[in-house]
Amino acid sequence: MTISVIIPVYKVEKYIRRCLESVISQICDKFSIECLIIDDSTPDESMTIVQDVINGYQGTSITFKVIHHEKNMGLSMARNTGIKAATGDFIYFIDSDDQIMENTFKNFVSYFVNYPSVDVIVGNSWWVEDRYLSSDMVNPNLSASTFVDDKHKIIEMMLTRRIDRHAWNKLVRRSLFIENDLFFDAGLLYEDVTWTYKLYCCASSVLVVPGLTYMYEYNPSSIIHTPGERSNQMVWSFVFISDIVLKNPPVINGKRILFTAHHLFVFYWFLQALDLYEKYGAKQDTVRKMSSVKKTLMKDAVCHLRPFMALYFLIMFPPFNMLMKSRLFRSNLDRISRVVKKLS
Repeated sequence: MTISVIIPVYKVEKYIRRCLESVISQICDKFSIECLIIDDSTPDESMTIVQDVINGYQGTSITFKVIHHEKNMGLSMARNTGIKAATGDFIYFIDSDDQIMENTFKNFVSYFVNYPSVDVIVGNSWWVEDRYLSSDMVNPNLSASTFVDDKHKIIEMMLTRRIDRHAWNKLVRRSLFIENDLFFDAGLLYEDVTWTYKLYCCASSVLVVPGLTYMYEYNPSSIIHTPGERSNQMVWSFVFISDIVLKNPPVINGKRILFTAHHLFVFYWFLQALDLYEKYGAKQDTVRKMSSVKKTLMKDAVCHLRPFMALYFLIMFPPFNMLMKSRLFRSNLDRISRVVKKLS
């Protein structure tokens, strides 16, 4: 088995050595690693450090391949470049400011004894800030592996946000990328949402494992933690996510499924856009797209005779949007959504 590890590199000179060394630490005689490093025209010393690590590697189980972008194209395009260049049986994404545990791939590969045809293996992760572990774990209550080979169930888990939505820390069969055009949307922040949506909609089987396999570094300088710098792009990204998911409902054997869960999933991400718009505003084209998504959500709820959903969706419109300013209302949104789902 060959695992293609894709690592986009941009302004990560503080972290990239640790990231690469965590890949080099992977030891197992049942797989080899193709490490694809995508230089997204980084302006710092990241690639000097990359080359130093590669030159110092003495092993034989890892093949390094460095691909350079002539100009900065963003995380999505860097990952897409890696996908197109990958030749392994499986693809695994690592963000270059993160690291994987010493036995990550050995842990993943061990599950193929019992699940040889699994499409996606989802690992567990800790969130780290300045090398201190936080209390946040992706699957904190998972004590045993969970295998799901029912497409309806996989999609339901995704729509109800009961399965991890990050691109990293997933071992994904490369044939899924080829057969389903599984690429990232360019120019989008939070691009993992639409990508994992497409992934779970096309996967025939998913295995979620409890073992710790990934350390996510909370990076305060990251754009997702500095919303004031690119606020319109953040609003637009959430509107785009809502729009693209709304226009591509889950389908099995040509039949649309999980209408209520799908629309509540869209609504969840659209509320993120509304929150940011309320705080930072947005350009006119973004506002027009927001209006279109709002109207479509409400129209669908009414036309499909979902009165409770339609009432819930009223909070997108004035004067009902004032409810969003209520701390009590906001703290119970998930509970309200669950009630609406049952009633719809």
